[in-house]
Amino acid sequence: MVIGLLVAAGAVFSYLRFVERALEQPQTVLVEKGWGIARIARELETQGVISSGFWFTVMIRLQESDAIRIPAGEYRFETGATPSRLLQQLKSGEVVRYRFSFPEGLTVREVAARLRKEGWHDAEQRLLKDPDLPARFGVTAPSLEGWLFPETYQYVRGDTLDEMIGRMIRQTRKVLEREWAGRAAAITLSPAETLVLASIIEKETGLAQERTRIAAVFHNRLRRQMRLESDPTVIYGIADFNGDLTHRDLATPTPFNTYTMAGLPPTPICNPGAASIHAALHPDQTEELYFVAIGDGRHHFSKTYAEHRAKVQQYQRKGREKDAKP
Repeated sequence: MVIGLLVAAGAVFSYLRFVERALEQPQTVLVEKGWGIARIARELETQGVISSGFWFTVMIRLQESDAIRIPAGEYRFETGATPSRLLQQLKSGEVVRYRFSFPEGLTVREVAARLRKEGWHDAEQRLLKDPDLPARFGVTAPSLEGWLFPETYQYVRGDTLDEMIGRMIRQTRKVLEREWAGRAAAITLSPAETLVLASIIEKETGLAQERTRIAAVFHNRLRRQMRLESDPTVIYGIADFNGDLTHRDLATPTPFNTYTMAGLPPTPICNPGAASIHAALHPDQTEELYFVAIGDGRHHFSKTYAEHRAKVQQYQRKGREKDAKP
């Protein structure tokens, strides 16, 4: 009997030492999906977060009347945390949250490269080379170009690439549906065509206040069955573009060369933001058919080709004079 009491006292002492032991330095532990309490307890002990996985499971049984579920994710435990505090953090799913963001106008290739650097190492393989990927997200297009909405997203370790892609596509649909509901009465584009036009507006716009005016030019040209003649579409269709757009490039037919083909390109040429989607569905009411870059982010807009041609020559001359100055 005495031996039994001593053993019981020793167990109580050991347990009390366990629950009172505070973490001496911050530790980060990744809890994988599907892990149960016993597996998590072993991992915490292995990482040195707690002194005993056994006593941790005992503590859970003593403190919790019902079975508990620990959300998967990366947990950061701070100095001074006791096993009870660790348990509360695990139960509440206080995981480390990361932020991933990208600006408007990036192509799907550029977004994939950023996702790879963030830790999704198969991003480029999946986004650029998997022909079945769009269909899995309900997108009837050859790629997800235009469907990855530029925004800041939160994620936790263990989130899959498909989960991230799904968030981006859902956000694109949300913005597109909102803007589509309030679109201008004269709009004849489909939602998918709207994304294509929005992507061109995104690439053509240097100043935010010009978006709806640039949109008007493209709508006017489409109504008159004029070619869009947009340089960014030509560039998108050139593999390994070197930064120098030539007259030969403008004359070489590709599916994206809007100098040689009528109408919109077959897909977006980048991933547009909300402002460009809005502009595509709410263009200004103008008769302008042309615009040319002035050189400071602004454009000059013209109704006639003669005026446009004169302005092109004017700004090209200014550019040459500027380059010639010592």
